[in-house]
Amino acid sequence: MAEHSAASAEERAVNVSSECKKLGEKLGDRLAALEDGSRRYNVRIEGLPENRESSNPVKFATELFSKIIGGDFKAESEIAAAYRRKRSKTTVSSYEKLDEALFLWFTQERQKGIPITGPLIQEKALQLNKLMDGDVSFTASCGFLDRWKKRHGIRQLTITGEKLSADNKAAVEYLEEFKCIISSYSPQQVYNADETGLNFKALPTKSLASQEERSAPGFKMDKQCLTVLACSNASATNKLPLMVIGKLAKPRCFKNINMNSLPVFYRNQKKAWMDRALFQEWFDKQFVPKVKAFNKENGLPPRALLLIVNAPSHPEEMQVVCDDIKAIFLPPNVTSILQPMDQGVLQALKQNYRKMLLRSLLEDNEELTILDKLKKMNIKDVIYWVAEAWENTRKESLQKSWKNLWPELEFVQTVFPPTKENCELIQLVKRMPGCENAEEECVEEWTAVDDCGHEEYTDDDIVAAVQGTSADLDADDSEEEGDAPTDVVPHTAAASALDLALRYVEQHADATPTDVMFMRRWRNIASSSSFSSLRQKKITDFTS
Repeated sequence: MAEHSAASAEERAVNVSSECKKLGEKLGDRLAALEDGSRRYNVRIEGLPENRESSNPVKFATELFSKIIGGDFKAESEIAAAYRRKRSKTTVSSYEKLDEALFLWFTQERQKGIPITGPLIQEKALQLNKLMDGDVSFTASCGFLDRWKKRHGIRQLTITGEKLSADNKAAVEYLEEFKCIISSYSPQQVYNADETGLNFKALPTKSLASQEERSAPGFKMDKQCLTVLACSNASATNKLPLMVIGKLAKPRCFKNINMNSLPVFYRNQKKAWMDRALFQEWFDKQFVPKVKAFNKENGLPPRALLLIVNAPSHPEEMQVVCDDIKAIFLPPNVTSILQPMDQGVLQALKQNYRKMLLRSLLEDNEELTILDKLKKMNIKDVIYWVAEAWENTRKESLQKSWKNLWPELEFVQTVFPPTKENCELIQLVKRMPGCENAEEECVEEWTAVDDCGHEEYTDDDIVAAVQGTSADLDADDSEEEGDAPTDVVPHTAAASALDLALRYVEQHADATPTDVMFMRRWRNIASSSSFSSLRQKKITDFTS
């Protein structure tokens, strides 16, 4: 009898444990959806506490689980396992491309703070399906909507009727969350990246050359734009090379140029915009390798955190990860307040670029007008100028840009002497014909003509993105003005020119031993190459 009672008790314990395991798995599944929906897509989730104490999602679910059943029964391991499975595997939609396009549109609209309703999502699904020549029987049913929301962790949308704006209260609240996120990272391991447009031929609007250019036949402002992505860590000790996105895969001015020698990571896209594929490529081929190398050189753990905005041009958070190097999104309504690159860094980069642009245009050359010089500019010139502008962006400016997001950092509180960069730019602007009386507002207006680096996607853009239309194939193959091919420089001519340059450097008061040795190295390379090309001819060279 006692044995029977013991067996029954054991059987009940097994049943309870089994039920606990099932409940734990369900909680893990729900948790992944809740976390994705509330934190990533800026939607209000019904039933999720707004200010839960634990920032650890598995721990939060375990606490909830324990309250439900009155004990943990090793619940945390079950919830964690289900959570990881849910994060790595989602239900595949039979309308996979439509599903992706609809979600890209949804993310963009939420980024702008526009409230979204279920019927609005269904209507947009019908529009996109038609644009994609999809299944004519598709009706965007309530079942489709429910499954779509479940796949993307969207439960219930709170309709406020108002757009998002920079929210100081939300920024303060996020600071507490950010402290927990970066608690195990050093300032050398936390990065921020953002892109900006660069209207690289734009002149101050008051300049006579600008007025003449705008009235010139065939002038198109949109053909003069690039996208530039800048990235640095919080300590400003690892400033990655810029990524530059143009329209053409290889403009004529790149002919005979070793692309690997460019000081930027250059890629092309039909509209010179950032898109998800390009950002993923930059992350995989530039960010991860350079961060790993930096960590190894400085004896840091092989991990890093990249802060980016939740824009349609960026991949999903779970895709931007490699080992212990990952990206997280800033909440959309605090970006302008907290994102370091928005705190004057990109503005300083563009001001430095425009100083070099004006110096080039103002160089003495009686044969060419400023407009003629502008037309002769090509993308290779721009790439070297913008790379130099990034190199000249002060370390102090990069460090200080983290003040709002990470006020605990020691160096962000340091008072740096005021810079003269803006004053120098104003003086250059005043030398432009028509801008003699220009003030600081003119410079600020000029800098603001190209603030956008990831343009708003139209429905056609969204469809092209999800259908995998190649940017290279779609790029406009027309050449920009000034895109003359680069002539091949003969070795002998290069050796002579470098020998002259070496003598100049040796005699210059500002020259360093490093400068001299660098010039000697290249003079010797050119001389050796010239000698090799003049090898002794064989008798067979004279016979046909």
